Amino acid sequence: MRNFALFWTGQLVSGTGSWMQLVAMAWLVLDISRSPATLGWITTLQFLPILLFALPAGVLADRVSKRGLLIAAQTLAAIQALLLGVLATIGTPQIWQLGLLGFTLGVSNAFTYPTQQAFVSELVDPPLVPQAVALNSIQFNITRMVGSALGGLAIASFAAGAVFFINAASFAASLGALLAMRPAQLRTPAVQTARRGALREGVNYAVRTPAVLFVLGALAVVGTLGFNWPVAAPLLARDVLGVEAVGLGALMAAFGAGALVAGLALALLGGASERRLVGAGAVLGLVLVMLGLSHSYVLSLVLMGLAGVSGTVFTTTANTRLQLLSPDRLRGRVMSLFVLFMAGSTPIGASLLGISATAFGVPMAMVVFGLATVGVLALLLVWRAASESTRIAAAAQTP
Repeated sequence: MRNFALFWTGQLVSGTGSWMQLVAMAWLVLDISRSPATLGWITTLQFLPILLFALPAGVLADRVSKRGLLIAAQTLAAIQALLLGVLATIGTPQIWQLGLLGFTLGVSNAFTYPTQQAFVSELVDPPLVPQAVALNSIQFNITRMVGSALGGLAIASFAAGAVFFINAASFAASLGALLAMRPAQLRTPAVQTARRGALREGVNYAVRTPAVLFVLGALAVVGTLGFNWPVAAPLLARDVLGVEAVGLGALMAAFGAGALVAGLALALLGGASERRLVGAGAVLGLVLVMLGLSHSYVLSLVLMGLAGVSGTVFTTTANTRLQLLSPDRLRGRVMSLFVLFMAGSTPIGASLLGISATAFGVPMAMVVFGLATVGVLALLLVWRAASESTRIAAAAQTP
């Protein structure tokens, strides 16, 4: 458990800095461009590498030391934050520069996210994996709550450049924690030799395992339509509620507070049913609809808290199910699919939301995205019920 404690603490510090940067980056892009579509495209560039590289990263995570891969990826993220800080301090960055550095961060995240997810099972014994996943979710949501609030306050008090420098420094904690781990205490599976078809093997397992495929389908729906907060929150703050950076930080902090409550509850309750997964995704879609209709800052804060609760229940349930359904030798590849469908779908959703908000207004775009989330999840649930009935009927006919 010492290794997990180090990992958890290091990610707590660096994650707080990363969320501060996310708020600062979104606000800086809107401040420079005054364009929802531009914010959508910059967000797309930050998440596009996940779409491109998450699956190869999962294959790599199954072949090499996950600890070493995380050290390399987070070093790249620290350098990117440092360069952003320099650019923002010496003058007004150009949009193409922000896009290029956003893409660089995306490359780091493409290798970090699936590796982190698969690494959890090496830090604890198998019976403790659900609790470890829930604790990891709690850590993530503490950083989202604290980092978002601090990011808004830091922008208002100082400047975006200071936030980027803080984020760069925060990676010292995560890198130090990784270096301080005791490799002998890791539950490291045998390193697999490189072979052709490794990626196809992981994808085939997911496609041929209905329970896994259902989780991935739900992730694709919610990731594309429901999880576009880097675009939705700044637009809601500036264009609908008329609040500044501190107000945006408070909205994201409310989201994080709700997520923290949900994470604590899940750590106590355990379990990861399909019913909970679909229910949480549907609630998230309905919250998006209500946020689109709301013009009250107080009500929007409450709704952001509900979004944090439902979003965390959804992602933690999906994560836990995939961790438990995946064999050790395929876990890196299966968790890379988790990242691909959860975060890799964001480039599509972010660009569509930015374009829709420009064309039809922010409230209408959020209402449509929320309704689409609920509707497509309902269709997915009908498919799952039909496929399960088919499986049962086939099993009954087998002699």
